[in-house]
Amino acid sequence: MNNFYLFKDALNTATLDDFERGIKSLNEVVTETDSQADVLLRYEDFWMQNSAHGFFYELPGKLTNEYIGLSVKLFNSFTPIPFDIPNEIDFDTIYNVDCNGFAGFNFINTAIPANRQVTGANSFRLFKNNCATQNAFASIQAYWNSRTSLFPNLVFCNHVWDQISHLSVNDPRFTLINSKLNRLNVFTGTWQSGNFIYQNLGLDNSPDTPTRIAKTLNLRTFNCPVIGNRVFSLHIKWYFGNEPFRLYYFPEPTTHKVYVGYIGPKDEIGF
Repeated sequence: MNNFYLFKDALNTATLDDFERGIKSLNEVVTETDSQADVLLRYEDFWMQNSAHGFFYELPGKLTNEYIGLSVKLFNSFTPIPFDIPNEIDFDTIYNVDCNGFAGFNFINTAIPANRQVTGANSFRLFKNNCATQNAFASIQAYWNSRTSLFPNLVFCNHVWDQISHLSVNDPRFTLINSKLNRLNVFTGTWQSGNFIYQNLGLDNSPDTPTRIAKTLNLRTFNCPVIGNRVFSLHIKWYFGNEPFRLYYFPEPTTHKVYVGYIGPKDEIGF
C-alpha cells in the first residue's frame, strides 16, 4: 500500500497564484491514484490549521473562481485521520508495512527527504515506481503484486501467475524473465502509433508461421483481462543452460499495451 499524507508545512507558498498552481498540480495526483493501492491522508483538523495565507478554511474564499471548488474538492479527497504526522520517522512507525510519502506544493522549507516528496504527477509516479522496485523483489508474490507498477505498459493474461509462481526471486531463471519483461515494457512505452515493430525490440523474437498457428490454434489462444481471448504468435526466445524458454506476447493496437500470455520453458507450452 502507498500512503500519501497532506503535509501542512509543504502547502505554504509565496503567493496565492503559487498556491493555485500547487492545487492544479496536486489535483493531477488525485486523478492518477489507484483506489486499490494508494491512500490519501490528512489530519482531521486540517481545515483549522494555519498557513502562510491564513487558516485553510479561509483560503478557498481568497482564490479565483476556478480554484474555489477545486481546492475544497482536492483537500477533501484526503481521508481524515486523528493525528498529525510531523516527519517520515513517525509515518513509518505508524504505517510500518507500507510505502509512505508526503503530498504538498513546496517542500523547500521542510525537512522531508526529497524521495518522499510528492508535488505532482511526475513525482507521484516516481515515488510509486521506486517503492514498487524496492518491495517487489522480496518474494515472487510481491513481484506479482507489483506488476502494474513495474511494467505499466504490459498486461499479464490469466495463467501467467501459475507459470512463474514456483520461482524464487533468487532463481537465475527469474532474473532472465525479469530482464526480458523490462525490455519489453520499455520498448512498448515508445509505441504510440502504427504497427508494433517487433524487429526493433532488441531481443531474439519472431512470429510463428501461419501453418504452425493453424495447427495449434486452441493451445495458443489465451484469455486476457479486458480483451478476452487472443491468438498469440509473437514470442521472445532465450535459453537457460540448454533449456529453451519462451515469452509469448500480443500487441494490442487500440491501447498500445502489450499482453503477456505465456512465460516459461518451451517444452511446457504445449505447442
